[in-house]
Parts: sequence; C-alpha cells; structure tokens
Amino acid sequence: MPDFIVNAGLELPFILLLLALMGLRRTVTPIASVLVKAEAAKVFKLLDLYDGKVQNWNRTKIITELVDPESHTYRMSYVTTLSTGSAQKSEALFRVAERRAPHYLELHREGLAGKSHNNELMKIVVETTAEPNGTRLKMAYHWGSRPFIAQLLARTDLWAGIYRLKSLAETGKPDETAYLLISIGVALVTGLLTLVAFGLMTGWVIAGLLVVALLIHEFGHLLAFRLIGQPWGRLVFLPFLGAIAMPRLAYQSQGQSVFSALMGPGFSAPIALGIILIVSQSWLPSDWLLKLALVMTALNLFNLLPVEPLDGGVALRSIMTKLIGKYARYGLFAIGAIITFAGFHFQQVVLLVFGGISMLANIVPRKIDHGLRPLSFTQFAISVFSYMSILTAYLTALDYFLDYTK
Repeated sequence: MPDFIVNAGLELPFILLLLALMGLRRTVTPIASVLVKAEAAKVFKLLDLYDGKVQNWNRTKIITELVDPESHTYRMSYVTTLSTGSAQKSEALFRVAERRAPHYLELHREGLAGKSHNNELMKIVVETTAEPNGTRLKMAYHWGSRPFIAQLLARTDLWAGIYRLKSLAETGKPDETAYLLISIGVALVTGLLTLVAFGLMTGWVIAGLLVVALLIHEFGHLLAFRLIGQPWGRLVFLPFLGAIAMPRLAYQSQGQSVFSALMGPGFSAPIALGIILIVSQSWLPSDWLLKLALVMTALNLFNLLPVEPLDGGVALRSIMTKLIGKYARYGLFAIGAIITFAGFHFQQVVLLVFGGISMLANIVPRKIDHGLRPLSFTQFAISVFSYMSILTAYLTALDYFLDYTK
C-alpha cells in the first residue's frame, strides 16, 4: 500500500466519516412531546384523517380524500404554492390502522409495494393525554432507512411540526417561528462543532476562515432554492467535512438541480474576486481578507471537481445525461477513474476517495436524476457555459495567489 495512504494522518477521520455519512443507513423513529393548551378532542381532530379535510400550512395546502372505505385508506395531497406562482404537488397514501378518539391514532403508509422504503415515512403514531393545564401531545414518526443527515432532519422536522400543531390548536394559526428557530439552532450548533473540528485539524485562524467560506458557499445554494420558487432550505454543518444546504421540496427538473448546485461556487466567485481586487488596489489592505479569498478559492475549486456528491459532479451528471443519454454512467465512471489516478499521482487521499466513490456509484446501471425533467438544449448550453465560467474565475484567483507568493 502506498505510503501516503498509510500515513494519511488527519485525513483519515475525514475519510472514515465521509464513508459513514454516505453509506450507512438505518431506520429512524423520532419522538416529540409537547403540552397543548387545548382539549384533547380539538387536538385529535387536527391530526385525524377524514374525507374532505383541508388544512393550510403556510404555503402548503393538504387535502385528504378517502380512497378505500373498507381499509380506511386516505390519499393526502400536498400542494405547495411557489413564489414563482406555480404549484408543486405530491401525494401519499395512509391507512388508519387504529383509531381510539380522542387519545390514539396510528397511520400506516400504503402504496409502496415493490418500491424502496428508503427515506419514506412508513408510520405515524399519535397519543394524547389529558393534563391539568391542557393536553399532552406525543407523536412518533417511523421512517424507512435514511442516511445520517436525513436522520437528523427527521427529528428537527418532527419537533418543528409538533410546535406548529400546538400553535394551530391554541391560536387557530400555525406558527412558523419554531421551525425557523430550530433550523437556525441546528445550523449554529453544527457550525460551532465544525469550527472546533477544523480548529483541531488546521488551527483556529484557518478554521474560522473556512467556516465563513462555507457559510458564503452554502448561502448561494439557499438563495438558489428561493430563486426557483422554494422556501428557504436547511443548512447543516458537518464536522471534519464541510456543510450541506438541502431544499425543502424535491426538484422538478434537472435545470433546477444544476442551477442549485452551481449557485454555491457561483455565488462565492464574485466575492472572492472582489476581495482580491480590493486588496490588490490597496483600497482596503488586509491579510485577513486575502486569506479568506484564498480559502474560498481552494474550497470552491475542490467543490467543482466533476465527481458526486460535490457540486461539480451533481451538475456533470445532468450534463452527461443530456449529452450521451443512458451511457452517462460510463462517462461518470471514466471521470471518477481519472480523479482516482490523480489522487495516486499527486498523493492526495481526498482525490482518491472522491474518485473511488464516483467509480463505485457508476459500476452498475443507475437511474440518473430519476423523475426530473431533462435539460433542454438551452439549459444544457447555459449549464456548460456557467460551469466553465465559474471554474475560470477560480483559476484566475488561483493564478493571482501563485504570483502573490513568488
């Protein structure tokens, strides 16, 4: 085995954690409990299923229809009005497995026969108990296998949802404040843990600059979600790894997926170049700013590598699918092999890992961007141009730093 792998040192935790987060899945059952200042019957009615029930949760309308009276199966349609004015719809079937109003409700997911249960909500259990000051509401969600980050989000989403129900029962209006505070809390706590993790690896100065660079990069993704009409997404920092921004709704097209992926490095590029211009013209000389621009350049150049799950790889898979159709996986495999070879040649374990992941992901046939509308020719051309323009901007910044250090 090559010495650079044996002596990987601080890169080893990165590799092991990355593989764990990417590959380890398990079922998750988050449980939440709150005291609601309302009668049990009122709380129960908000959660029970009946034909013709309509609820409005901010921009999302939930319509319940009875589709099988014998098995007590209902279709729940979720219609979200986007800021663009269009509507995005999804559906799920739930069967009332047990109902003991107003104290117990158990819903089982239906309609998934022959389909994967990964990332699917399989069962909901609701319990209400009368207390002197109101009703104790306890909810449990039973999810199919989910990766680590999705397990964390399953818990935060349940707690945010149960507080929305609490406000709806008490005031008649769902309050989104809890969701916002929980989302901010998750970002702050994971951001602090990431700062500490990078501080132990690189020192506190570089760690602080890296977290700032990550925040700018991920804000680009969050902004992209808003620009395609979605609500603001969720931000989670990953100790020893970086950060990830996730949309609240599924993408509808490859164009949305590519745009959102490239907005991370794309949003950061003019900021990095602007810092270099400011410092080089002595408008605001600052070593701190220059170091931040250097960290942003290195971070985003790495992120533009054409291998999944990096932004460059996410964009490339849609571009390759438009270019060569069902043979896209062969192209993605070949690029992964090139990155792996570069890892050996330059003795960089990180390149070796990401190249290897790309190769493994494309060994067997796969459905790329399943269910998404493919790129149009115009979107394809814009995607390629955007990727090359962003890459050129960072290479220009890198060239400046190389000259600066001479």
